[in-house]
Amino acid sequence: MTEQPSYTIIQKQGNFEVRKYAPYIKAEVDIVESSYRDAIYKGFRILADFIFGNNIKTEKIDMTSPVQVSQSEKIAMTTPVTISGEGTYTVAFIMPSKFTLENLPKPKNPAIRFTEVESQTMASFNFSGFYRQNRVEKAKKELQRWIEEKSIASMGEFIIAGYDPPWVPWFLAQNEVMIPIKDGV
Repeated sequence: MTEQPSYTIIQKQGNFEVRKYAPYIKAEVDIVESSYRDAIYKGFRILADFIFGNNIKTEKIDMTSPVQVSQSEKIAMTTPVTISGEGTYTVAFIMPSKFTLENLPKPKNPAIRFTEVESQTMASFNFSGFYRQNRVEKAKKELQRWIEEKSIASMGEFIIAGYDPPWVPWFLAQNEVMIPIKDGV
């Protein structure tokens, strides 16, 4: 079984959940692409190269799940705007829980960075299929509708999480759209 970030389910309704996550570390890379799917493939290759041993210690790191992707479309530094066409996506691998920032092997690729994620509460919506832009957008709308119905306040950007390798048939592939929310649900 592939390691996943530790969490406790606070609330569940069908494919929706509210979860309290323990802190974790992620390795991430920014990718400029036209879709979630293309960004995932490109980012996955870069991060997989790192965990398969292309790091200063040439140490292999166990694969974990999910692979996460979030989108932040920007022009001129940090002004968020909508852009038609390409956008910037952050693709991330969750690092195994045995690692700290101090003992993680240093990547040879300078585009890879580590981020410590503090304990947080997330709302999630589970959906199946490949990372197609229309499927991702539909899942985001479903989660947004649900948290609004529950009067839950979001606190950040949507994160798309994929749990299966690319060779899993599309109808079996399990994914989630998640968003950080305020505690106290």
